[in-house]
Amino acid sequence: MQSAKKIVCVGGGHVNCQVLKMLKKMISEQNANISLTLVSESKSSYYSGMLPGTISNLYTEDDLKVQLPPLAAWCKADYIEQRVDKIVGKENTIYLQNG
Repeated sequence: MQSAKKIVCVGGGHVNCQVLKMLKKMISEQNANISLTLVSESKSSYYSGMLPGTISNLYTEDDLKVQLPPLAAWCKADYIEQRVDKIVGKENTIYLQNG
């Protein structure tokens, strides 16, 4: 039996939002042994591409925000709202603020 793979995106910025959407498409029922997790210290992230339109009053501040818990749920990813304290690549471990 193949061991489960875990993919963790740290931070809810533009790139990780796109990565989660891409992985949602790539991971199917056939790859049920792959799990996704999004770790962010905030429930929302700003989409910088809409900043000029927001400054010009074409969009509201709420339009500029990406809500991360619903995005994670849509991508079938776990969502953890915590600050990352340390990443140790050799241990393949992420340490969160709450331990």
